[in-house]
Amino acid sequence: MAKKDITTDTQIKKAIKEVVQTGEAISYGIAGYQGLEIRIRPNKDNTDASADFRHRYTHPITAKRPYMTLGQYPALSLADARQCHNDNMQLLAKSIDPIENRENEKQKQIADRQNTLHYFINEWRSVQASKNLNPTTYKKNETFLRLIDENLGQMKVTDITPSVVIKFVAKIQKTHVAKGLKARTILKSILQIAKAHMIIEYNPASDLQGTLKTHKVKHSAAISSDVTAFAKLLNDIDQLDDNTQLYNKTILQLLSLTFVRVGDACAMQWADIDLNAKQWSFEPQKGRGRGDMVASIVIPLAPQAIEILERMQSLTGSSEYVFYNSRRKKAPYHHKQEVNKVMNSELMNDGKSYKDIHTPHGFRASAKTMLMERLGYDELITELALGHTMLNKYGKAYNRMQAIPERTRMMTDWANHLDAIKAGKFDNVIHADFKDKKLKHG
Repeated sequence: MAKKDITTDTQIKKAIKEVVQTGEAISYGIAGYQGLEIRIRPNKDNTDASADFRHRYTHPITAKRPYMTLGQYPALSLADARQCHNDNMQLLAKSIDPIENRENEKQKQIADRQNTLHYFINEWRSVQASKNLNPTTYKKNETFLRLIDENLGQMKVTDITPSVVIKFVAKIQKTHVAKGLKARTILKSILQIAKAHMIIEYNPASDLQGTLKTHKVKHSAAISSDVTAFAKLLNDIDQLDDNTQLYNKTILQLLSLTFVRVGDACAMQWADIDLNAKQWSFEPQKGRGRGDMVASIVIPLAPQAIEILERMQSLTGSSEYVFYNSRRKKAPYHHKQEVNKVMNSELMNDGKSYKDIHTPHGFRASAKTMLMERLGYDELITELALGHTMLNKYGKAYNRMQAIPERTRMMTDWANHLDAIKAGKFDNVIHADFKDKKLKHG
């Protein structure tokens, strides 16, 4: 008996059962749709069978007779297969090959996905991952990336206009002005990748001055000019109790002498300290991936700093970290917030604390100001001591041995100056002469 074309789902299901029983593949035409058929094939152990709709047609140009698989039954229903056949016939009527058209559409969809902001967010994330940044920086970046992705991720970068960016940032700035500006900075950096790939010709997050709320940066509180108040601060630190505040006291003393960042002081490692050379060499936590900060720095240690470290050596010298804390598993050293807390506590400043007066980070501003105003050191050497990159007259970063001899002398002068003002000697002022540079630019 001749094989009949299929017209219903019931016939398809019956045909599948027959193929399972016989173990032989067979194809049936779909009644009323020329070239449309369903091919049924048993699986390897003859326990089931798969059924695929396919359309055989004549290529409009080559006249070849290819098969185009439309989809598998029942995911693709009989009604769906008939609609696919009709769509193909409309393409053929316009001399368009259905297989080639499907491939072109697939490539277009891939290109569209790659042109979404979400795609470039992931590209930016990969670039940042290669920079060995501080873990805290990655965590902060992820907060903004999620925010950007949730609001703009599905948009094509070609559809993101300055007005879209302004609307996005303004929405954030209703509650957090600085957060909105940071989100805009990261968005601009992401879109710059799309521009580099020549997907867009202009970065829509650029040149938005005057359209967004501005945020005045609040610098860390610091006593920088009042030498009497600064001397009192130093004495307050020295009077902290060794039994309960040993780490906080010692870290604050080292901060006053070295003016590094508090996070770097807390994470100080014995392997980075050369007591014989009287130097501390390390990679600043905030210096990773930043053009304005050095990737590594050598801090000359004044005799007063060496004395402090020698006392700590008897306590933690067998540990990796100078301020070792076994209770912190991932970062087993003293937490910088503990140092901030003691500065803001009643233990300091006659019970009034130093909140909004001076912070651990403020020693950097104090040292820079007083080194220049009171001890006569110039801009270049003080900036090098802070770990900032400096440019010479040609625009290149100044490097030359990091001026270690000059900075060693400066750090000793600074430590002696602190001892003097703690003792109430405020008359040892050297007026700065910026014409007589201690270090030549070159």
